[in-house]
Amino acid sequence: MTSTADTGRARASFATDALSLTGRHVRLMSRRPSSMISALVLPLVFAGLFLAVLGRPMERTGVDYVQYLVPAVVIQAMFFTAISASIWAAEDASGGMIDRLRSMPISRMSPVFGLLGGELTRAVASIAVLIGAGYLVGFRFEHGPLWAVVFALIALGWAAAGCLAYLVLGFAIAKVETVQVVGGLIYYPLLLVSNLFVPARAFPDWLRPIVENQPFSRIADALRAVSTDTTADPAGTTLLAVGWTLAVIALFAALAPRAFGRTP
Repeated sequence: MTSTADTGRARASFATDALSLTGRHVRLMSRRPSSMISALVLPLVFAGLFLAVLGRPMERTGVDYVQYLVPAVVIQAMFFTAISASIWAAEDASGGMIDRLRSMPISRMSPVFGLLGGELTRAVASIAVLIGAGYLVGFRFEHGPLWAVVFALIALGWAAAGCLAYLVLGFAIAKVETVQVVGGLIYYPLLLVSNLFVPARAFPDWLRPIVENQPFSRIADALRAVSTDTTADPAGTTLLAVGWTLAVIALFAALAPRAFGRTP
C-alpha cells in the first residue's frame, strides 16, 4: 500500500512539475517575438516561395502542388519547433537554470516535458496557421474530418519525436551556437534528400530508395495519404509513420534524463 501511495504521489508531483515548467516555457516564448515568428511566419514564407517557384512546373507533371506542399511545410514547421527546443535547452543548461532544477526535488523528466509541452503548444499554433493558409490557396482534406484529425495527430507526434531528439542534443551540448550548427547539419540533409518538396521519382535511381524510406518521407507520405492521395492506403501509410515516430520517441525519451543529468 505504501509503495502504491508513493508511486501515486510521485506521478502527481511529476505532472505538477511538468505543467509548471510548461507554463514557464510558454511565458518565455510569448516574451520573445522571434520564437513565434519562426513558428508562424517562416513556414508561411517557405510555403509561398516553394509555391511560386515550383507550383506551375509541378502542375505540368500532374501534381496538385498545393495539396503536395502543405504537408511538407507542416513537417518543416515541426522541425523548426524541434530546433527551437534544442536552443531553449542549451540556454537553460548554459544559463544555470538546469543546475537550479537539478538541485530541486523534482523528476529528471519534468524539465524535459516542460520544454516539450511548451514547444508542442507552439506546434499546435503552427499547424492551425498553416492549414488555415493552405485552405486560402486551395488545400483540402479530401478524405473527411476524421482523417483531418489524424493528420494533426501525426504532425504533433512527429513534433514530439523531433523535440525530444533535439532536447537531448541541447542538454548534451549546452552551447547555443554549437547546437544551432549541429542541428542544421542534421536537418538539412534530411530535408533535401526527401520527398517533401519534390516527388521521389525526381531523384536519381541510386538515391531513390533512401529518399523513399527515410523518416521525413514516411511522415510526408502519411500526411498526404490522409489528406489527399487516393492511390495510397491511409491506414497502412499511417502505421509506418507511427512506427518511425514511436521509435524516435522511445530512443530519445530514454536518453533525455541522462542528457539532463550530465548537463555541465
